[in-house]
Amino acid sequence: MLLEFSVANFRSIGEEQTLYMQPAIKSKKDDNYNILQTGIKREPEALPCVAILGANASGKSNILKALSSLKEIIQTSALRQKDDLFEDNRFRLNPIYTNKPTCFRTKFTAINGHMYQYWLELVPEKIIREKLTVIPNTKGAREVILINRKQNKIDLHRSIHPQKKFLDMWKAEINNQQTALAYLDNKGEISTFKDITTWFNRLLISHTANFPSLITANVVNSKVIEKEQIISLLKSADINIHDISFKKKNNSKKNTPIEEYVLNSPDKWFNSLLTTNFIHLDIHGNKTSLDLQNEESNGTQTIFNISSSIIMSLKMGTQLILDEFNSALHPYLVRKIIQLFTNKETNPNGAQLIFATHDVTVMDKTLLRPDEIYFTEKDKETFETRLFSLSEFKGVGSVAKNDRGQKLYKDYLDGRFGAVPEVDWDGGL
Repeated sequence: MLLEFSVANFRSIGEEQTLYMQPAIKSKKDDNYNILQTGIKREPEALPCVAILGANASGKSNILKALSSLKEIIQTSALRQKDDLFEDNRFRLNPIYTNKPTCFRTKFTAINGHMYQYWLELVPEKIIREKLTVIPNTKGAREVILINRKQNKIDLHRSIHPQKKFLDMWKAEINNQQTALAYLDNKGEISTFKDITTWFNRLLISHTANFPSLITANVVNSKVIEKEQIISLLKSADINIHDISFKKKNNSKKNTPIEEYVLNSPDKWFNSLLTTNFIHLDIHGNKTSLDLQNEESNGTQTIFNISSSIIMSLKMGTQLILDEFNSALHPYLVRKIIQLFTNKETNPNGAQLIFATHDVTVMDKTLLRPDEIYFTEKDKETFETRLFSLSEFKGVGSVAKNDRGQKLYKDYLDGRFGAVPEVDWDGGL
């Protein structure tokens, strides 16, 4: 489970901003409203869901892109050469950040049940700082530093390998564009690092406005997810569908970027160009085929496109990151998808949903706790993104049952919490 994520000097983010996936508000022991159990005594609870709201261009997407960027760096790191360059995502509207590194920090529980904290700081030319600690289950016990890297000096904990000569050899081989984490995982000798990189690899990140049906089509066609599961989810979303069919497209010299990505993917199940057709029954019970991209609504396309990610996240207990979650989806459907993650019966494996949205109706305490609602706002003087939680405001923090009827979106639209656009059209356009 994700417990915390922090980022600094990334796109519109200057100073460090932190997204907490742990409850800031205590519930009664017999209540546990919207709470996941981590199995870790030191950090026993986590949140199943976080919504991020804010004005256009306030930085909502950049919080999610930062997590996506960290995942990509770790995934590609082992194969990077010393002369490669990281993408320069540093904040550009203040010169003081020009020579500072982009910083990531995350705390999470991996698939082995242990809790870790991972830091990474980098500039385009090299990794400046990297640190991985395992956090003991018992309060008061000392953390164990597995990786401690400052510039070109790398320290590896002796528990990683019993023979010092191997540790020294590995430290010498890691180049300035490689994370020690990914390098050690690539060695395949230490299960701890495989468990950690697997956690990052399982982050499911989807931009709902442009997430292509091609990806879901490959997932289903390769039977990573059964087609019946997708059909069942679509029917539950009140979409009249009888079946789904896929057809291979011929390769073209004019493939789109996403088509090239699919064709060159290292995943064996993720390598076909497919078109998707929905099979409907007409009034006489005859089958009628409609092309998803050209003949179905934007909302139908969107729910199909993200359906595989929803099912995989709930099945594996992973984190699902959705940008522009309200895009083309009815607010009631958005609400029902959120409840798949907040309901313990439909989310027995501890999956988490993190999403950015403009749908203010999610600010309903019967749906989300105040500490599950975050805002982004641009500072008027520094132009930096600021991330803050609804639970920081007085009078909205209670999660008691008799206080859950409080709908907060009217207060938000009235400007009580900030994070709304300042529009002045009184004088005309």
